[in-house]
Amino acid sequence: MDTRALAEFIRLGRFPFLISGFIPFAAGALLALLLGARFTPVQFVFGYAAMAAAHLSVHYSNDYFDADADRFVETTAISGGSGVLPKNPHLKPAALAAAVTLMAASLLIGYAFVTVYTYPAIFLVFGIAGNLIGWFYTAPPVALVYRKLGEVANMITFGLLMPGAGYFVAAGTLDLTFFAFALPLALHGLVFNISVQIPDREGDIAGGKPTLVARKGRVFGFGLIAVAASLATAALVVSALTGAFFPVDFRPVALASLVPLGIAVWGFLHRSPDREPSLRYATANIAGYFIFQVLVVGYFAFLAFLA
Repeated sequence: MDTRALAEFIRLGRFPFLISGFIPFAAGALLALLLGARFTPVQFVFGYAAMAAAHLSVHYSNDYFDADADRFVETTAISGGSGVLPKNPHLKPAALAAAVTLMAASLLIGYAFVTVYTYPAIFLVFGIAGNLIGWFYTAPPVALVYRKLGEVANMITFGLLMPGAGYFVAAGTLDLTFFAFALPLALHGLVFNISVQIPDREGDIAGGKPTLVARKGRVFGFGLIAVAASLATAALVVSALTGAFFPVDFRPVALASLVPLGIAVWGFLHRSPDREPSLRYATANIAGYFIFQVLVVGYFAFLAFLA
């Protein structure tokens, strides 16, 4: 593989997007810490490595199985995949090999983790589920996104698998407290997923990918984003008022959720069926999602530092 091909292969992995998995993982781990769990930095990194390998595998496998459909999509900063394989089809075997290798690495790291720390083998369920959902998101015969289940898969990934793995790495178990935290995260995961669909609508229709926005349109997408963000904020407000996460004060978390909610409402008020004016608001939704996640992790980290 020459230098140019290597650079394209690395770009295919979309490494910067690993942050979208790391942040909810860290949020889950830090919440468990604040609720009384104890873990070491090495334990945290070890556990995350299994999920990171699975996440990176998804980038390679999705671009591999979506290569034909992505020919119709114009890549943006937030959507359309890497755009590498439609222009470099000779890299498809390497992409598939990377996806399979990373999947195997994820499972091996997960197995090593439960062995070293004598954790319940159920921790492996996170690695297996993450790999299977990621692989079959686009891979036949399941191809979740082509069976109109892509949104559900993303909500499970961002609301349950990544933060749940972080919580499990720290606490060694999952409980009702975690699942209360997972609900707003899953709703924000829906905000993220619908936002990345908005620029790709025409390309997804041409490529035969029946995403929700491809089927229902961008105006519907902006409405769903606003509803999901509103429900997420409502859930966090209820948690804050009822003290569901005592001794952690969730009022700052509920306050932080006003950022993606405000942006979602702004996008809804300026909703358009056309691509160009919609791209601005879809991108803003993604920014709002990350701002909220970073604020939550920063707040949890600050509380942990003070403890």
